[in-house]
Amino acid sequence: MPLGVLNNNITAAEAFGSSSVLVEQSFSGSAVDLALFGTPFQVTALIVGLVYTFFIVRYWDFLCYFIINTVGFRMPNRDKTHINPAEQRNIEVVMIILGVILLALSAVRICGLWFPHLLDGIDAQGVIWIVGGIVAVALSVVIAFQYGMTLLVAAVCQRPDIGSGIVETKLLYMAVGFVTVIPFGLLFLLMPQSVATVGMYGAIVCISIATIIFIKESFLFFVSQKISILHWFLYLCALEIFPLSLIFAPILR
Repeated sequence: MPLGVLNNNITAAEAFGSSSVLVEQSFSGSAVDLALFGTPFQVTALIVGLVYTFFIVRYWDFLCYFIINTVGFRMPNRDKTHINPAEQRNIEVVMIILGVILLALSAVRICGLWFPHLLDGIDAQGVIWIVGGIVAVALSVVIAFQYGMTLLVAAVCQRPDIGSGIVETKLLYMAVGFVTVIPFGLLFLLMPQSVATVGMYGAIVCISIATIIFIKESFLFFVSQKISILHWFLYLCALEIFPLSLIFAPILR
């Protein structure tokens, strides 16, 4: 049959013979998923990776010192590094910002991987960026609330040194946690689903370890300041667990 005669209504038997059948072509779910997110998603993840790489190369010895001491369940001594305190604080803040962006992008990725039915028949890119924006704003509000309330309560109790100590400990372990999480997070964002799942589990393990160490160090800090364990427990419930529960409770429902 001449090529020009072919049209969309022709059958496989007419085109290729009576023994041929049409096979439904399937595409990789991850490829469709990443294409659905659009270029801005991948560019944003790339920027996070580039900034992270710059800080890793620039402050390699400093970050290694803190990670090794953290994994060894020892509180790092800021005075033993060649980086001045203001620069150390800037590094921690940048890592936390990168971590918040990473978690927002991860929420977008999760929507595409495990809840694609939510995007059927609607402006998918618009929805996933709304989800990412909501997650980023919610996390930023929670972090600001935690630090603000910690310093406020310490000031009311006329113990600003305790408030500063808690804030420094929280900043340190959030930054160290994100330093270890970001590589796994980038795998989760940019790789096929099989590799992305490994990255997700790696990130969960890193976050869990950093959280456990922070809880331990905050407990030791309260004990060193001769503050009762009850006050430490109330601090964890009111300023650490409760704000996060406001984010995760609606999701789990």
